[in-house]
Amino acid sequence: MIAMAPWLQNQLTSLMGRSGHAWLLHGPSGLGQYELGLALARTWLCVQPTAEGACGVCESCHGIDVRAHADLCVLMPETELMALSWPLTEKALKDIEEKKRKPSREIRVDAMREMLAFTQTTAASPRGKVVLVFPAERMNTITANTLLKTLEEPPDHAIFVLATTELDKVPATIKSRCLKYEFRRVSVREVADRLQQIAEAESLHVEREAL
Repeated sequence: MIAMAPWLQNQLTSLMGRSGHAWLLHGPSGLGQYELGLALARTWLCVQPTAEGACGVCESCHGIDVRAHADLCVLMPETELMALSWPLTEKALKDIEEKKRKPSREIRVDAMREMLAFTQTTAASPRGKVVLVFPAERMNTITANTLLKTLEEPPDHAIFVLATTELDKVPATIKSRCLKYEFRRVSVREVADRLQQIAEAESLHVEREAL
């Protein structure tokens, strides 16, 4: 397994030491907003987290790996869920398989309502619950207002992490209820180092000048 990119690891370590019930990760596309959001969720839910994040071997980490964690709710457009191997609800899967409709490119209202029910139940473990929303700009007015009501009166046992590449499209009311974290730009050298690391992990020989 290839380790997390160093620039994401550094930001994860920084965020682990901060508190807050709702975070909004934002920055240009391609910097790893989803990856960092999921890493935060893994760390918060991990049974035995380390100084660098989730342990990767406990029951909680395994539950996320197989996309079946009882205390993690992932809110995404259905197209994103399918691309990232997250399960659809039985009804959504049936509707799509029977060609009653196409996978949604927005976060659906019924998914947001299921999130509300999720946050109102007791967590399976003492670590609490986490809601991951990505891309946060893919909410219509109804879904955004539904989320806003929860952020205004958040359950004590739940943490929200929203991630976006288009901050200007996230409603101001949502932004005002979150602690914002801006991704830093990645240098060319950092990207080259990362590509070299991946090549070595895959036993590929690549000249440094070609990266």
